[in-house]
Amino acid sequence: MLHRFNESFVGNKHNKNAFKTFALVISCFLFQCAATSAYADSDDTINFLIGTDYSHYDNLFLLPDGQNPTGAAERSDNVLRTNFGIKVNKKYGLQAFRFDYSHLDSKYDNASFLNFNSNNYKAAWLWSLTPSLKGNLSSERKVDLIPFLDNRNSNTQNIRTLEMQMFDFDWSPHNVWHLLGGYTKLESVNSQTFLQETSFKFNAAEVGVKYSFPSDNFIALKLRKRDGENQEINVPNQVGKDFSENEAELSALWRLSGKSKLTANLGHNGHTDDTYGLRDFSGYFGGVNYSWDASAKLNVGVDLTRKLASYQDFTSSYTVNDVLSIRPTWALTSKVTLGGSLSASKRKFLGDGPIVSATTPTRIDDGVTYGIEATWVPRSTMRFGVNLQHDKRDSNFADRDFSSNTVGINGQLTF
Repeated sequence: MLHRFNESFVGNKHNKNAFKTFALVISCFLFQCAATSAYADSDDTINFLIGTDYSHYDNLFLLPDGQNPTGAAERSDNVLRTNFGIKVNKKYGLQAFRFDYSHLDSKYDNASFLNFNSNNYKAAWLWSLTPSLKGNLSSERKVDLIPFLDNRNSNTQNIRTLEMQMFDFDWSPHNVWHLLGGYTKLESVNSQTFLQETSFKFNAAEVGVKYSFPSDNFIALKLRKRDGENQEINVPNQVGKDFSENEAELSALWRLSGKSKLTANLGHNGHTDDTYGLRDFSGYFGGVNYSWDASAKLNVGVDLTRKLASYQDFTSSYTVNDVLSIRPTWALTSKVTLGGSLSASKRKFLGDGPIVSATTPTRIDDGVTYGIEATWVPRSTMRFGVNLQHDKRDSNFADRDFSSNTVGINGQLTF
């Protein structure tokens, strides 16, 4: 993998020019670190952040081997992302207020039509009327490029803007039994048409109960009701307007020992399309996470998850994605951390579509991802990192296989 990076990354003229730009940014960044870090304190009420990330992708659009993107784009690319932001964390008695804002500037060396700026934020009031009655009131906004995992349009920029407002409460007079409730309003808007994952919005209400054990373990049950609508209607693809979902979820936390804990959830979701019955689906979702501090310097995390998601194409209506992953983290010193990741996934495209037939096979994608990263934190307000990652997908549908390598370097200063 490193041999490929050496040929495609270092030996490319555009990459060399981009790397010079990145080196200049890092030089200015380090100078700023030396000038301001003495005044920085990550525990301040208000902190300012500035950071940069430079990554090389040898298959940006996740295309099969031998296939090139349409238009003037190239198969590989370098992306320089710079960001600045502000964090506010203030407590007043039982109340706490948090505000995170970041401005992100993303520039592509070859596919310049993908360049974009985004403003992202999350504002939250962690309210408490009494120690027994508390909750959250929050609003957030996230803007990012739609991944090319399913979006195969390699000559058009498609930006997704996600906005969510949420209110929830937790009432527990004796911190044993808890009464839970909440309301969520969410809207997801694509800048271009993407019918399989169309723009949508919904309003959701939830109620639940939780039982807390003296050991800080808990078990909780929540019921959710969502009423939403798709914002792009397509009759040939049978994408309707209104939909609803009913969901039940059981979750638990179990601290096995002082060095390990287990979190788990199991739920069932039923999706009903008010226009086209073939878009209805239901199924189970959930996951198990095991975290183990094997030593003072080594932590190992293992995850097994299943997720359901709407995916309305001509041959299916939803996906079921099963993922098994392991993430070891090793603190080499008090300032240097080495982390790894390995995951295997199986994604099935289920349900009926408007042109499905008895001879149409179920699409199944098998994926493998592995990578390594190193992080250096010379002081609490400075962070630098480097990462390598490989992604591979094998599918029984034509032109859905791909193999991709990514290498990146990043840094962030808090002051």
